This record gives sequence, C-alpha cells and structure tokens, in this order.
Amino acid sequence: MAFSPRAVAEQLTVMDAELFKNVVPSQCLGSTWSKRNKPGNEHLAPTVRATVVQFNSVANCVVTSCLGDPSMTARDRARVVEHWIQVARECQALRNFSSLQAILSALQSVSIHRLKKTWGKVSRKSCRKFKKLCNEDNAVGWELLIKKRPSKFATLLTNLQRGQKRLQKKAVVPFLGAILTELVMLDAAMEDYLEEHKVMMEIVQLQEAAEDYNLEPEERFGAWFSNMERLSENESYMLSCLLEPRS
Repeated sequence: MAFSPRAVAEQLTVMDAELFKNVVPSQCLGSTWSKRNKPGNEHLAPTVRATVVQFNSVANCVVTSCLGDPSMTARDRARVVEHWIQVARECQALRNFSSLQAILSALQSVSIHRLKKTWGKVSRKSCRKFKKLCNEDNAVGWELLIKKRPSKFATLLTNLQRGQKRLQKKAVVPFLGAILTELVMLDAAMEDYLEEHKVMMEIVQLQEAAEDYNLEPEERFGAWFSNMERLSENESYMLSCLLEPRS
C-alpha cells in the first residue's frame, strides 16, 4: 500500500470526524433510527446513514485490499493484514473508534478470518497486537456507550484526556453504531425520556471533542479511497474460497 499506517489512520480520522460532527443527535433516537428500514423511510436520518456508509466503506476497503489482487501470494496478503493491524493501532492512538471497529470487523469477517495460510504468514507480534486490539476495543466501545451508570462517560473522557499525550489531547470519534444500539434498546424498553436526553447531550459533547483534531485531508488518499472498486460480501467470500479452497 502506498500510504503509511499513520497516514491512513489520519486520513480516515479526517473523514470520520467530519461525518460525526455533522450528525444530528435527534436522528440517533431509537424511535427514529429503528424505523429506517421500513418502506418509505429510505431517506430517514441521512446524517446517521452517512456514518454507516463510511463505516462499511472502510471495512470493504480492508477486505478488498486483502483479496482484490488474485496474483498476491499468502505472504503478500499477510503483509496487507499486518499493515491494517498497524492502521488499527494508529486509529486507537488517535481515538478514532469508528475506523478502528471497521478495520477489526473486516479482519474478523469470514472472508478474511478463514484464510489460514495467510494468517499463518502473519507475524506473531502482529497477531498479538490484533488480539489485544480486539479485546481493548470491546471495553472502550462499551464505556463510550454510556451505559446506565452516569459516571461511565465522565470517567472515559477523563481517561482519554489523560491518556495518549499527543497534540489531539481531547479529540475522539466514537463508534456510532454502538450508541445507536444503546438508544434503540432504551426506546424498546420505554426508558425515561431523561435517559435519552442525557445520551443526546453526551453525543453533543463528543462532537465538540471531535473538533479538536488538527488534521488536513490529503487529496491523493481521498482519490485512492473513493476510487477503489470494492468487493461485495458474496464476491469476497467466493474469492476467499478460490484463493484458499475449503478443505
């Protein structure tokens, strides 16, 4: 890949932060988002849908870069996997939990996970990093998600601000998918309106934190990312089985 892991993470963060800052909090409410797939609601919650499209685009980019070139050997694919593991680590350092989760989801997808020969060529060090990221991301993601204990959110922000001593001390992009799940659950359980209102306010706080990134978009990366012809889920699986046939 022509871009370093840090450069990829920074550029994904530029995209993710911009989309998250534009999210209309009320469009995240369970009473709204849970109706998105009903007929006639195709244009419901456009700012939220935009973040979902980006998440899927990042995940598809990872899968396609691993599988899209049939001339690659298992070792070649392993190097690509290692590259994305490093990108995920950089996303974590930048507190971009959206692309972090997208990358981890892609590497754990059936099409990539089943490539035993490829994973066999991935270094032990990278495998350890990957496992650590998966475990840590689950914890951070749920803490970001403002469970029913009010102190969780405040504790997370404090830890993030005191944590990585980089220029972007407060900047963060959460994994919005988990927040949406939380709000749908609150709506289904008919929780107190004040609980939903609190989550709305916390989304606004996170959006303010996303303003603290000091990163600039890079045209060359944007062109590469948007012009990549991504594989569908079915195409990815078929190609995966072609590259490493089922035993």
